[in-house]
Amino acid sequence: MQLYLTQQYCSRGVLSQFLDDQPHWRWCMPGEEVCQVCREPHKEGRPLDLKFELAAHRGMEFTGPDEVLRQDHVRDQVLDSYERDLEVMLGSCLYCRILGRKFNHAPGKCSRRFHWIHAKNEALQTRKREEKDWIQRYMACWNCYQPQDICRAADPEHEETECRFPDMVMPLCYGVYKQVGGSNWLQKHFRRTFKTELEYMLWLGETASL
Repeated sequence: MQLYLTQQYCSRGVLSQFLDDQPHWRWCMPGEEVCQVCREPHKEGRPLDLKFELAAHRGMEFTGPDEVLRQDHVRDQVLDSYERDLEVMLGSCLYCRILGRKFNHAPGKCSRRFHWIHAKNEALQTRKREEKDWIQRYMACWNCYQPQDICRAADPEHEETECRFPDMVMPLCYGVYKQVGGSNWLQKHFRRTFKTELEYMLWLGETASL
């Protein structure tokens, strides 16, 4: 796609290079519509060894299957790193940690746990009155709010029956909003401002690409 958009080479030739086997690579020839790059048809057929490439990427292959595999690999690495972080912090209160308080206690026993529990319930009830789901189905576990790649406890066909990392996502997300400078941090990273706590909590339930 990058090679095509630069319009350095015959558009038909670039497409042919990625869609056809090398012996059948073509470019604009007489008797067919000429691309805006060539403007005039080539008088001779494209040489078999002529390969179009970006100067900055010589030696690199840009193919659909390879790019899909590369993105899957990157995604797996990010997911593995995230899961390792969860294991390190398991059993700690992330709400207290982000507020700068002692956090070496279970979130379910934190005296401040009702702060984020009440905020979560208000968001749930608001969406329920609207006859909508707060968290879109199949996007995350409705108990621990971890992505389904991490928690499959809600899947009746999966062997997991309990959430592996409970009370981590929601306390942390709520703490981000409540911490000093939280509004500035959210504006910097997500370009969003929130007038009320409820507005922020409802936003947490929306689907997003990060």
